[in-house]
Amino acid sequence: MSKASLAWLGIIAIVLSFSPAVAQQSDDLKALRQEIETLKQGQSAIQKDLQDIKDLLRARGGLAPPAAALAPAPIQDIALDLAGAPTKGAPAAKVTLVDYTDYQ
Repeated sequence: MSKASLAWLGIIAIVLSFSPAVAQQSDDLKALRQEIETLKQGQSAIQKDLQDIKDLLRARGGLAPPAAALAPAPIQDIALDLAGAPTKGAPAAKVTLVDYTDYQ
């Protein structure tokens, strides 16, 4: 091949490598980054507002302390009379599971 042919092949390769799709991908990437940044700012604003609400409620005494600060209820033995209740399994089983559901 001659030098002129190689030069033309090189020019064609360079032109094809800079296609409009690359520019479009770059624009899409910039738009996505901007959208993510906007979402982060919105999330930060929501978190700040939520903290302000919590502070106001605590100041008024209307917000319960965190669950970790509450003492657990004492363990109690409970006896249930399940006579006549619908059951499944062996009546003399060592463990009984009771499922109470209110379908309202």
